[in-house]
Amino acid sequence: MKSLFNTDDREEIINRIQSITATSEKQWGKMSASQMLLHAQAPIKVGIGELKLNSNLIFMILGPIIKKKLMKEEPFEHNLPTHKSFIVGFDPNLDAEKENLINLIHKFNAQKDNLAIKHPIFGKMSTQQWDVLLWKHTDHHLRQFGV
Repeated sequence: MKSLFNTDDREEIINRIQSITATSEKQWGKMSASQMLLHAQAPIKVGIGELKLNSNLIFMILGPIIKKKLMKEEPFEHNLPTHKSFIVGFDPNLDAEKENLINLIHKFNAQKDNLAIKHPIFGKMSTQQWDVLLWKHTDHHLRQFGV
């Protein structure tokens, strides 16, 4: 599986981010390209400790089951539910959000030894599990826009 910690894989995903334009057409879902770029930043911010999410009993019960499914080799399914704080209700600046997402990917790589130990929904997470989750989430949304 590809990794944000691997230089070649990281550069590949950054090139894909850079190829997104305002005219990139979504293959599924409701977000615009700029909304997707902002949305994709949220889980990275959780992993590096910049965003705190509230959990609830349902997430605490279902989280480990969902985590197991998300850690499998196959790509994420289309139209999966998302945490309400990850929903973007406005159209941000595309170029700014490209830059922000790329910067967060570099920050994630630089902080690989200091990632959050516990995910608010999925529970205890290893560095490798964070890497899998964030690679797959970013890849999922780039594929959503055909890149």
